[in-house]
Amino acid sequence: MYCVYYFLGSVKLISTTCSFGDRTMIPLACVKKMVKIDKVSISIKMILKHNYYYFKKAIPLSTCKKILKAGRKKIIKVATTSGGINKIKRDCKVSWINDKWIYDIINPFIHAANKEADWNFEWDWNESSQFTIYEKGHYYGWHTDQGDVLKHSNKNIDGKMRKLSLTLQLTDRTKYEGGDFQFKWIQDNKKDPLNIITVDDAKEIGTVIVFPSFIHHQVLPITKGKRESLVNWSIGKSFS
Repeated sequence: MYCVYYFLGSVKLISTTCSFGDRTMIPLACVKKMVKIDKVSISIKMILKHNYYYFKKAIPLSTCKKILKAGRKKIIKVATTSGGINKIKRDCKVSWINDKWIYDIINPFIHAANKEADWNFEWDWNESSQFTIYEKGHYYGWHTDQGDVLKHSNKNIDGKMRKLSLTLQLTDRTKYEGGDFQFKWIQDNKKDPLNIITVDDAKEIGTVIVFPSFIHHQVLPITKGKRESLVNWSIGKSFS
């Protein structure tokens, strides 16, 4: 098994099961409200060595099937955004899973990515996992997962924010067409500052991708078949 390691624009094969995203500057708009001094925001840029980190075919097929079964038996609803149902921005279906055995599977990958990508974000809880179904014509446009500080009756969630996002591919790539998983970010000192990356390995069943929740990403429209995935967010105290 191999992976591709991306760093400062160079590409090379290495004999590991993980992969990094490009080093870059995160746009100020994504992070300026994270850091405050005496309640006044200051202009900063968070520098990341890597914008995403993935483990190719890391979860066994038998486990993927078990997660599929768990997600499909839950109540399936039309997916929403922070403003409710908005099919201009997002059109897919979801259910919610809160089974401990799933956290036991995904959390080691989150910890490993957080360390190896050198993010070292402090987090201490997972939100419920989102089982997502994309059928023909379904998509999710450009967005970030990190919104406002969370308000929740659960004290383990209330007052915290999303810091790391995880997506797990649960469908064999031969079972659908379209549905590419993409990232975008701003690169400083580049002729073309907007960088859009399609993660082809994201279509490999069992592949786990972890990334900071303020990174923009999207799922392109499905043109044939159906794609199913698991999404989770690791939360912690605000960066500020």
